[in-house]
Amino acid sequence: MRNSLATVRVLAVVLLLPACANPLNEATAARYSETCATAERNGRLDVAEQACYRALVNVDWGHLGDIQRSNKMYNLGRIKRKVGKFDEAATLYQESLAIEEKQPQPSQERIGRRVAELALLYLDQKQVAEGIVYAERLLPYAGMYQGNEKRAVAAVLYMYAQELQKEGQSEMAARLGKKAEEMGVDPAEFPR
Repeated sequence: MRNSLATVRVLAVVLLLPACANPLNEATAARYSETCATAERNGRLDVAEQACYRALVNVDWGHLGDIQRSNKMYNLGRIKRKVGKFDEAATLYQESLAIEEKQPQPSQERIGRRVAELALLYLDQKQVAEGIVYAERLLPYAGMYQGNEKRAVAAVLYMYAQELQKEGQSEMAARLGKKAEEMGVDPAEFPR
């Protein structure tokens, strides 16, 4: 009887252990994230891509939770967009956005960042029709950012307004353009 009770305890520990967050994976994921950020700042996007990927893998291996997974997916998506791997970036952003939206108390800032990145991703590919849905979704989030993020969001809205104007969608272009202007966009930064 004693042996079978000990066996059950060992089995319980072995079965439950993988479900617990692993501090070693957390530290490793953090190191890879820092390597990714440093490489990105230094223009080494190949190194950044690998490091961001490894950070995400360590989050998965260590069962570090949805929020960390979402953040690592978002960071890897940004690098994938910058290196032109648009389909991979879109998948990462969309999965990250889905994670953020299903949280008990969703972070509006994180949701807005993912929506902005999706809008920018489609703009980069000149796929305005696919991206407009994200540009529109960005409107309620636009006012919550400051500094560089605010300028980036305003720029995305302004560029969509310009593209929509070319396509004859004046009403939508006016709404996006007005918001961009309210946010302080400088049209001189965007030559026609």
